[in-house]
Amino acid sequence: MPDDNRHYGKWSKEELRNAEATACSFLEENSTQIADTMRAKAKFLETLIQRISLKKTSFDDRLEYFARISEIAQLIQTDADGFFELASQPVVARILGTIPQK
Repeated sequence: MPDDNRHYGKWSKEELRNAEATACSFLEENSTQIADTMRAKAKFLETLIQRISLKKTSFDDRLEYFARISEIAQLIQTDADGFFELASQPVVARILGTIPQK
């Protein structure tokens, strides 16, 4: 979505309500898939963390596991930030639209 479409401050209250309803519907309809994807990433994180704790894990393997943990953590953060942004921006813009201008 181009950035021009995300200037919610310029949208009407109705457009903001529609954007909020669309985001809500998207998150509700896809909540299971979103949760499953995040759960899978978290499970892989747990596996890597377990491998780090093993005495037999080599130094090089530990470094590799830390690198993979960092990558997965960034993916989880990117996902969470994206879904939060999707849902929160029209809500915040609508709330800000109710504040009288000075």
